[in-house]
Amino acid sequence: MRQMRFGTVIQLSILMICSSVLSQEYRYATIQLRSQNESLASDVADGLNLFGDTVGQAPLESFWLPRPALWPRDGGVIDLGTLGGDLGSARDINEVGEVVGSSGFEPGGSIFVGHAFLWRNGIMIELGTLGGESSGAGAINNQGQIVGDSEYEFGNYADRGFLWENGVMTALPAAPPELYSRGANDINEKSEAIGYGGGFDLQVNALLWRNGEMIDLGSLSGQGSRAEAINDLGQIVGRSEAANGNGHAVVWIDGRIIDIHDGRYGAYSWGQDINNAGHVIGAIGDFATTREMFIRESGHPMRLLKDLMPPRTREDWRLDRGHINDAGQMSVAANIRGTLDYFALLLTPVDPSLDLAAPAPGRAGEANALSVTNATPSARVVFLYSKHGGGTRIPGCDLQQNALQLDQPTIIGSAIADGNGVAAITRTVPLVARGQTILFQAVVQNECAISQLVVHEFE
Repeated sequence: MRQMRFGTVIQLSILMICSSVLSQEYRYATIQLRSQNESLASDVADGLNLFGDTVGQAPLESFWLPRPALWPRDGGVIDLGTLGGDLGSARDINEVGEVVGSSGFEPGGSIFVGHAFLWRNGIMIELGTLGGESSGAGAINNQGQIVGDSEYEFGNYADRGFLWENGVMTALPAAPPELYSRGANDINEKSEAIGYGGGFDLQVNALLWRNGEMIDLGSLSGQGSRAEAINDLGQIVGRSEAANGNGHAVVWIDGRIIDIHDGRYGAYSWGQDINNAGHVIGAIGDFATTREMFIRESGHPMRLLKDLMPPRTREDWRLDRGHINDAGQMSVAANIRGTLDYFALLLTPVDPSLDLAAPAPGRAGEANALSVTNATPSARVVFLYSKHGGGTRIPGCDLQQNALQLDQPTIIGSAIADGNGVAAITRTVPLVARGQTILFQAVVQNECAISQLVVHEFE
């Protein structure tokens, strides 16, 4: 993990200072979660818990053999190991740090054959199958109940959804006889599980398991649906075939299906996760290669996540899929467009409390002033810049407190806030900065307080 170096010596001759306040709302810091081998670009973030601990898979030894990985909230990465095979993936983590997923169990074994696992207190526990060759765990709640899918007959590749608790894996109910469960994707704190199933006509419908009963959630057009996540209020998100044949993101509330697709962003969409505030994230676009992730907050229209990230964040990232917690943090798998390379990201909301002013006069080749208001009197305010947006941890601060929205920031200087909460510095901006766009932010490190992100293209 890259950390800010607040003690870096700055050469004033290369400083590019000052900016204009952005009119657009940039709500997230984008933290890249890195593996031990940073030269291998196949990190994939999947689930996360309330505290921002994130799980997924990372190429800890080989690009082609990613292993289950945990990125703790305070940084670093932990190799969770395997059940004896060469690779695996972690899918979810609960608030007590228990992780579930799928792992190979034989060295050199098939990449398509794995067993569900529970990782607890540093030990990986094999959960077995329903009788078939392979299984995978998709979600775990705080009671330790786990859901997923498993082959239920050896040599028969049809899957059944399962519930694992107290050491026992049980197939989830399937009724009527022609309808069977194919997999369970999520479970909430009320022990309500969701997933999908279908009959011999191969149509798949979203399913809910509650109090030992399976409920077919239906679809928008009668042509199929799939449930992906459920919150503790029983609100479910997923996708359904619309009347025009396109898949649309939907939510089920009190048994009613609601189409939340927004045609401004493409013809197809699908919901991927929902938190207890009712905020939905998912993907939307015309084709798989052009889709983008969205967020839809309760009572508000759908917005693309890339529009809420810091400007000049890597333009070759395509946000592919993700999960959201109750703090609004999102674990995201970001694909590099046109490649098979993936990066693991954590998008974390920021809460600016310092007001960073526009430069005066804001021109290269002249002395420019950069100032902050609303600081705590006598607080030391540090001014930083970068050519690129992204995210950087503030040393000593939890990501849920705040993070910078700059990638690899450089310190310009610092100043002590006066009795009115004002701090300012003045530096000469070299002529070589003319025509360049620079991003700026200010921070009071011991308060975990930041300013809004500002930008300026020097004249």
